[in-house]
Amino acid sequence: MAEPRDIVLIFDLDNTLIHSTIDFLGLRHRLIDLLMSAGAAPAPREVLIREAIPRLVALGEAVDPALGHAMWEIVAEAEQLGLAHARADDQAAGVLRALRARGHRLAVLTNNARAGVLAKLDEFALTPFFDVIATRNDVEALKPSAAGIHFVLDRLPGVRGAWLIGDAWIDGLAAREAAIPFVGIGPRQTVALERGAEPQAWIAELRELLDLDFTRGA
Repeated sequence: MAEPRDIVLIFDLDNTLIHSTIDFLGLRHRLIDLLMSAGAAPAPREVLIREAIPRLVALGEAVDPALGHAMWEIVAEAEQLGLAHARADDQAAGVLRALRARGHRLAVLTNNARAGVLAKLDEFALTPFFDVIATRNDVEALKPSAAGIHFVLDRLPGVRGAWLIGDAWIDGLAAREAAIPFVGIGPRQTVALERGAEPQAWIAELRELLDLDFTRGA
């Protein structure tokens, strides 16, 4: 039977461990505006608006690397503004401390840039809880790809299983692609289910993680 030390829990960042004000919808519209201005939009706005942000940027990069670069600059600007006044979830430190005490390995997997992520984790005194911190500067492809999950697992030899915890459909699809269980959190369950996420559980707040048995099936 698996022990907690055999299981890594991989956490999303935004709206899971911290609450930022990144305007993801507004960001998507700005990226679509650039694609349309460049004649690089392969579908109407109402279709593109459902795409993950990395997918929108990839569409630009496929047409012109300079366009892709401009799109990433817009993403970075939106992240910087949104993280400026971010706050840690009130339960984050206590839950992470309890999970570490049980023996679990912990990781962060986020599509955000490394500099901003590290600064916020340090500010909120969350950095010491994590064995691996994976950002968009570290991985080959961003969520909903499973590349970041494999990045984490490659750096934790000996673990026998992993779970992904996040608030969004891209987290659920990344977990599904990696064939690991997904725990959803927060108010966006309906959207996640509509987009193909298959959560093992859906919780309202972080402390409910302490009621789950992450060793089952491992």
